Parts: sequence; structure tokens; C-alpha cells
Amino acid sequence: MMNTEATAPTKRIEYIDAMRGFTMMLVVLQHVSSLCIGLDDTPAYHHYLQQLRMPLFFLISGFVLYKAGITWNLKHIGGFLKKKFSVQILSTLLFFTLYIHYSGKDFMHGILDTYKSGYWFTYTLFIFFIFYSIIRFTCRKYEEIVIIIIAAVFYVINWPPLYDSIPFTTDVKTALGIEQWYYFCFFLIGTLLKKHFDLVQHLLDKWYTLTICVIVYFLLNIYRDLIPSSGVMGVVSLFCASFSGVLIIISFFRQNQASFTKEKILGRSLQYIGRRTLDIYLIHYFFLPYQLVHATSVFRDYPMPAVEFTFSLFISLIVIGFCLIVSNVIRLSPALAHWLFGVKKT
Repeated sequence: MMNTEATAPTKRIEYIDAMRGFTMMLVVLQHVSSLCIGLDDTPAYHHYLQQLRMPLFFLISGFVLYKAGITWNLKHIGGFLKKKFSVQILSTLLFFTLYIHYSGKDFMHGILDTYKSGYWFTYTLFIFFIFYSIIRFTCRKYEEIVIIIIAAVFYVINWPPLYDSIPFTTDVKTALGIEQWYYFCFFLIGTLLKKHFDLVQHLLDKWYTLTICVIVYFLLNIYRDLIPSSGVMGVVSLFCASFSGVLIIISFFRQNQASFTKEKILGRSLQYIGRRTLDIYLIHYFFLPYQLVHATSVFRDYPMPAVEFTFSLFISLIVIGFCLIVSNVIRLSPALAHWLFGVKKT
């Protein structure tokens, strides 16, 4: 079968773009709350968002990547990884280096750190692209069963007995970001959801699907203290909570997709952010007001979740606004837009 990458383009799903923009807002919101205000899981809503934010981001990445009819041969994989390497690695390395210089941090410490001074997402996503390419190249039969098994294996990679048994030094593990590899599970789930999107939509339209997800999500969170976090049940419950929460968000955007079209201000705004997630991710660390940590101790001393959320959201929108301005300035140069953000050459 020939490579059909260049065939008729897949029509963008507007509420998926809007949902990606929403997820990017959650990322910036969390960074404002934790890095600029000094809050982690103190307000309860941060715990809920932590379960959803990155699983949803990687799931959408897998969803957008999957295209039917593509033969994952060496030629396609080579071109695919070459294109992704430029954006996911070289561009990220440039912004990472600039940020290290800007913030006065240590370069090698940032490279060896699991979170890469914040720039871990694109790096980890590129590793996932490699893993996925290998799976699609080697698996010709029982592909979906293999993907499900691999997804399960990667999800439990952070389970202490398994993580400790990996024959690498601590520095190598953190440099590779192995602690983040469990998100590969959600990336693979995203590809499967796209492949069977008609069935997924049919199930999401059933009243019992959302009902079960809501019950599972909130029960697992309400009684999470009763489940040993280090045991197998803890791993399973965390996955069920994250996956049911992700389905709730997808269902919400799908059922209200009329509000997220380009004809509506909210939809147009979220879609615009959704199409600029890479730009915002790479740029936003430069605009985070870290000094707020000295002026917002009231939120740490006297928790006010609703006020803190509103304040953090307001600051996040300002940060995103500055990122979009810088993004548009950079994109004035077609060459920079191509090499930094992967914009197709015209």
C-alpha cells in the first residue's frame, strides 16, 4: 500500500481544537499557581486538574497524529521524524537555552532534570513519536491488541518496583524523562479514539457513558485516601480517575460543540489558542510573573480557592496574550515560523 500522507486533508474538528486551547490554558494556569503563587495541591481543584491536564494533552496529541491509510514504512517514518525533530527538539533546545540564560539557571542541571526546566513536554512527545513509529512499523497483525498491552506497560512504568528495576543510573533515567513515559498510555489511547471515532461518538452520546464516568471520577477522588497510592490498586485507580475525567471533558466539548465553533467568540478564541499551543508552550515561561510569590502569601496562609482560581486565570490570560503577540511577531518571518513552530512553507 502506498503512503497516502499527501491525499485529501482531514477536516479539522472544531471542538477538538477548542479543547486543545482549553488544555493549554490549564497548563499555563497550573504554572501560574505553582510557580508564581507557590501553590501546589493546597486548593483541592489543583488535584483534580492535575489528573486531567497532561493526560488530555497527550491524548489530543495522539488523536491529531492518527490518520487512516498511512503506511508506516521506513520512508514515511524517516520523513516524519525528521520533521518532528526540527520542531520538537531543535526548536525546544533553542528556547530552553534562551530561558536558561534568561533565568540564570544551570544548563546541565536543566538537561539532566526530569522536567527540563519546564521544557519536557515536546522532548517527551518526540520520544513518543519514536515509540509509536516503531510500533506501527513492526506490528502488522493484532496491532490494536499490541497497542493496548504496550499502553498498559508504559502506564505502570512509574510503579516503584518496576521503575527501580530499569537498568539505568538515576541521571540517565531523569535525562530520558522516564518518569513521564507513563503518559504514552494516553497518547496511544488518543490514536485509538481517532481510529474508532464513529464508535466513540456513538458511545459518548449514550446517557450511561457520562453517568458512569462522573460516578467513577468523583468516587475515586473522594475516597482516594483509602487507596494505597504505591500499590497496584493505586495505579489502577489513578488511571481510571484520569481516563474518566478526560472522557467527561471530551463529552462536555462534544455536547456543547455549537458553542465552540468559529462563529462564537469563545470557540474562535479557544481554537486560536489551540492552533498556537506549541508557540505558547515554548514562550510562556518568559512571561510568568515569578515575583508574585512574594505578594500573594495570603493565598497560602488563607486558602481562598475561588478567589485564587479567578486571580490565576486572569494572570494566565495575560501571559497567553503576550505569548500570542510574540508568536505573531516571530511568524512574520516565514523561515522562523517554519523552523521554530513547524509552519508549512508557502
